[in-house]
Amino acid sequence: MKKPRLGQNYLIDENIAHEIIHHAGISNNQHVLEIGPGQGILTTLLLEKAKSLIAIEIDSKLCLALTERFNENKNFQLIQADAVKYNYSALVNKCQVVSNLPYYAATHILKKLIHYREYFSQITVMLQKEVVDRLVAIPGTRSYGSLSVFIQFYCEVERIIEVNKEAFSPKPKIDSSVIKLIPLTRPRVQVDNLKTFFSVVNASFLHKRKMLKNNLTGWENLFQNQNGKAELAGINLSRRGETLSIEDFAGISNYINSCND
Repeated sequence: MKKPRLGQNYLIDENIAHEIIHHAGISNNQHVLEIGPGQGILTTLLLEKAKSLIAIEIDSKLCLALTERFNENKNFQLIQADAVKYNYSALVNKCQVVSNLPYYAATHILKKLIHYREYFSQITVMLQKEVVDRLVAIPGTRSYGSLSVFIQFYCEVERIIEVNKEAFSPKPKIDSSVIKLIPLTRPRVQVDNLKTFFSVVNASFLHKRKMLKNNLTGWENLFQNQNGKAELAGINLSRRGETLSIEDFAGISNYINSCND
């Protein structure tokens, strides 16, 4: 059996496609960006709704097919490019993103979109269910990790649709979920130094089963002893990273930053 090109699984369920478009809430004055249009099931519906549509597709054969199918639409532009490497600051208009992201690069693409979040009013994307579990996870749950903190630091997150693997061809091994992200005008919490903040977050989750005092050894010189227990910025370091809120991470980060001034 031939493997799908670039590991893509194409959405074939028209009802799911209509549901995604409905939840995205696109109006005829909006510019839309679609990443990985594949065989064009979302593309067709987006062109009916949006003021303009830019589609980014890496696969040259799919680009040929998409060009033949949609080239008469004046509001359609197809860019053959790698969405992970694309410079989204080249977009002329602020866009709404609506995409069934290719599984093999979904997390990398999403991080790139967040990096360029000022160019997007809203991001509605379909991802593997287990990835969405991580994006919406709250402290104290198994799926909560550095990706949860990163996304929720920059965006409002809403899980909107669950999609069975039967809705795709070739059928993947896992189900999918659709998520809506709305970039915040400012990050969720005040952080004095972003590099320090994300260094603390990533270190805290480096070994998920380890306590913070074993993961944050890079700042061991700042540990304080309170009643025989190690603390940092008032956080008990016997805790694990998965129990800390975004505010907790910001508190540790800002304390470290103040000590380094």
